[in-house]
Amino acid sequence: MGVWIAVVHAVLWWMDRHPVPRALWGDEKTYLASAIQLLAGDPGWWPEPLWPPLYPQFIAGLIWCGNSLAAVVAVQIFLLVVTAALIFDLVRRFTSSRPAGVIAACCVLGYPPLAAFSHYLWPETLHLFLFVTLIWILAARAERWAWAAGAGVVLGLALLTKSLLLPFVPILVIASVWGARPFRAVATVLLVAGFSAATMAPTMVAYNRHSGTPAVGNSAVFNLWVGLNDVGRESFVNDIVWPEYQAWVASSDNPANRDRVLRRRVLDLLRERGLGPVLRDQLAKQYFRLFDAGCYLTDQLPGGAAGGRDGAGYVGASPAVGKIVAAVAVGSILLLYAAAPVGLMLGPCRKGGWVRVLVLFLIYNLALFFWLHVKTRYRIQMLPAAFVGVGCLAAWLEAGTMPRPSAGRVVAAAVIVALLMWMALG
Repeated sequence: MGVWIAVVHAVLWWMDRHPVPRALWGDEKTYLASAIQLLAGDPGWWPEPLWPPLYPQFIAGLIWCGNSLAAVVAVQIFLLVVTAALIFDLVRRFTSSRPAGVIAACCVLGYPPLAAFSHYLWPETLHLFLFVTLIWILAARAERWAWAAGAGVVLGLALLTKSLLLPFVPILVIASVWGARPFRAVATVLLVAGFSAATMAPTMVAYNRHSGTPAVGNSAVFNLWVGLNDVGRESFVNDIVWPEYQAWVASSDNPANRDRVLRRRVLDLLRERGLGPVLRDQLAKQYFRLFDAGCYLTDQLPGGAAGGRDGAGYVGASPAVGKIVAAVAVGSILLLYAAAPVGLMLGPCRKGGWVRVLVLFLIYNLALFFWLHVKTRYRIQMLPAAFVGVGCLAAWLEAGTMPRPSAGRVVAAAVIVALLMWMALG
């Protein structure tokens, strides 16, 4: 596995630079431009409030320290290594199996669609690190008040990176104090909430000064509107994001007013189309877009969406190399779709409560992306649950006498795998 991980990252590093540097794509350009403006002292560095501000600050700090984008890649790879170590410890705790933890950690480091993001300028690696750190603290250290305060800081930083985690936070915090004595439970909740709020407070004040709303960035209404109007089962076919973004910006100088306009348009759309047809349309496309067998790595290979639409991605890569990398990436996606549900449904787990919390997080994402604009990039935040599932499967296979699961669980696992394969290849 170590050789595989080294080869994956070496190939990604080589493709990023040879025969010509990879051309930045989409939001990468926005994040980098914001970071450069911040370094130049431009007060207007914060991009539109659809983007929380931490990732441009993260890039700016690393460029300032290392004077190169290579510093960003190096630190993101380091964060991926730390994430793998935390996943190892979580799976070891959940299953009492060290080999299962090692396999799950290797998945974090060697899964090509995820490894690629450590070489890109999207916030996925940073957010994944913060999210997994939060889970680890709450699952393994929440009874200690200093760690609970640390969890609040990590939560605040995670929300400053990507804000869609916010509605699920109460479930995470409740799970961390479940069964604790009332005083300790209340103190833990207050520590997490207080330090999270303190971490986000400066950003919320700045955002309120800019938009009149105390927040850290809010893309929910815009993404709902785009999600209701997306066409087709592939992310970058008939893409409407850019024209809708331009229309959203032009609708008002104030972000809060823009959202009011869009909320009215959403209600008008639901009245005109009818709830039933809207639900059928969403069911017919959303999960196919989310679980498509492609990914941002394959999109940037020759013939992919990035090169075909924007002249971006691995513009100098040979078609032969592109086909090999695409086959490996798609194969790894399908393998994960086959293994993770089986492990989550059938694998042994000493701390089943936290596995159920991760399953609830998957369900939360499915509910969210039934409505919101979705791309394959948005499933990255679901990967910790999937990797824990792979670890649980490894623990199940490792056991000399594997416990016989109920027929209902076997059927459920088979149905989930079949649905994922259908959506991936449909």
